Amino acid sequence: MQILHGVEAPQCEGLVIEVHLDMMDVPAAFLNRLIACGFENDPFLDFYPPGFHFHYTGRTRSLPENVHIALPPINELIADVMKDARNSGVNMYAECELVRDIHHFSGSAPSSEPSVNLSALDGLAVSQCDKDQLPKADLHVEFKAGTVPAEVRAHLLSRNFYWVSTPASVRFPSEEIATVQTSSFQDAQLIYERLVADPLPACTGIHLEQKLSMVRSSPDTPVPPVMQLAWK
Repeated sequence: MQILHGVEAPQCEGLVIEVHLDMMDVPAAFLNRLIACGFENDPFLDFYPPGFHFHYTGRTRSLPENVHIALPPINELIADVMKDARNSGVNMYAECELVRDIHHFSGSAPSSEPSVNLSALDGLAVSQCDKDQLPKADLHVEFKAGTVPAEVRAHLLSRNFYWVSTPASVRFPSEEIATVQTSSFQDAQLIYERLVADPLPACTGIHLEQKLSMVRSSPDTPVPPVMQLAWK
C-alpha cells in the first residue's frame, strides 16, 4: 500500500500530512525512486535558500485521532529517502508537516491601492534563532504572481519572511509566497489569526502548518532560518 499520493492528498476526511523534499543536483535514478514511493514533482521558479533545483512532494490524509498511527511509516520512508540520498551523494532536506488551517480570501484587494493597510503585523518583532533551533511551524502567505504591492513585499521582508515563486499548473496559478518558519506553533498561529482578520492587500490565501520534522542529508545542507517572535 502506497503511503503518499503525490501533490494532491486523497479526497476524504481528515488532516493533510505532507512531506516536502528539496534537493540540489540529483541523478535521474534517484528521482525515479522518489516517484515510485509516491512523491511528485512540485516545481518552483524561485526558491529559498538558493541552490535547490528539484522539489518533490507527497501528501496523504489522516483523521486527527489516527495521526499517531500514520506518522511512523511516513517517518520510516523519510529515513529511507535520506539514507538513499547520502549513498547517492544528493544534498537535500526533508520536511514533514501537518496542515492545521487554510484560509482563502474570496476577493483580494487590488495591488494599486493608494493606501496599503499593514496594521495586522503592528508591534511584531522577529529575530533569528540559533542555527540548531528546529522549526515548529510554517506560515505561507500567498499572492497571485505579479500582484504583490511593493509596500507589502518590503513589509514582510522586514519581518524576516522569505519569498518563493511557483509556475502555473493545472492545479494552481503562478504564485508568489511569503513564508516564515517559527520556533513555536503558537507564534505562527497568532500571525495567521491576525492576517485572516486583517488581510494584506492582494493576499489570496494563508496556510498554517505544524512542522513535525526537518531532516538534512548533511549538517552543511542549508535550510531556511527559524524565527522567534515577540510582540512589542
